[in-house]
Amino acid sequence: MNDHDGEAPGLFDAALVTPPPVPAPGFHGITFHEQRARTLLNKIRGARPGGMAWTLNPYRGCTHACTYCFARDGHGRLGFDPGAGFNSQVVVKTNAAEILRRELRGGKTGDDWVMVGTSTDCYQRAEGHYRLMPGILRALTDHRVNFTTTTKSALLRRDIPLYAQAADAADVLVMTSLGSLDERVWRAFEPGTAPPRARLATIAALRAAGVPAGVLIAPVIPHAADRPEALDSLVDACAEAGAVTVYPDVMRISTGARDWFLTQSANHLPPRLHQRLASSYAHERAMPAHYVRQVTAHVHARAARHGLPRWEDYIRAAGSRRPR
Repeated sequence: MNDHDGEAPGLFDAALVTPPPVPAPGFHGITFHEQRARTLLNKIRGARPGGMAWTLNPYRGCTHACTYCFARDGHGRLGFDPGAGFNSQVVVKTNAAEILRRELRGGKTGDDWVMVGTSTDCYQRAEGHYRLMPGILRALTDHRVNFTTTTKSALLRRDIPLYAQAADAADVLVMTSLGSLDERVWRAFEPGTAPPRARLATIAALRAAGVPAGVLIAPVIPHAADRPEALDSLVDACAEAGAVTVYPDVMRISTGARDWFLTQSANHLPPRLHQRLASSYAHERAMPAHYVRQVTAHVHARAARHGLPRWEDYIRAAGSRRPR
């Protein structure tokens, strides 16, 4: 999975938003910047044919307010504050479905996969008002595009019938992002997201509808959610919910998110935990490679006990499972 959405600066200019930003209905302190985007699909540099080659993000900024989110970097490039502004200034590509249909008419994606919601969550609370995803899903289905959706929101359950239709037309995989079952971790690092058990229930609902669903076990937060027994319980819960694959990813902190992350850590976490996170991330973007390998191997080993393939293997095999 890529840790950026491939969007180049200048897809739209935040200073030229039309109409003027409007207060978010029912959301105190949040502003929607409605934007008619010029493009929606973004090619991932170096992507292999038939693999994860495109990203699609109908929103920029995110009310989920995850303290570690790498997309804060991009918000800064749009002229917004990457800290509190990322949580409260949400750019909405109101013409998303229209632009997507235009881009798909010429077979732009071919047999490649499109990743929906890789930067900011496509089912964040704004989606409850703007309802961009149904139009996006219908466009992808009509053009038989292979795609994944990644979310931390239970709002996706609204569109399960559309995902079932899409899964009949092409390869589809819905990935729920979940790094811990511990509600203390959830409240500290992901305050605007659905509770862990609600995300597991979404997986179960997708599977009951015949939609392939997996879990992005991410981010695994060092010092807070990386105990082997906690990871085992998480993988077991994912398997019980019906996940078809899991993908572990240890937390990385981008340059644009670091100050905000460490400030929130200092203000809201127990001092000892903050000190350990600060020691790990104050001058480094990622944990040491040997630590990442250890966590990844542990999750994969536990998943193998449930017969769950690695994410890469699942995607690689998907094309051979569907007659073309």
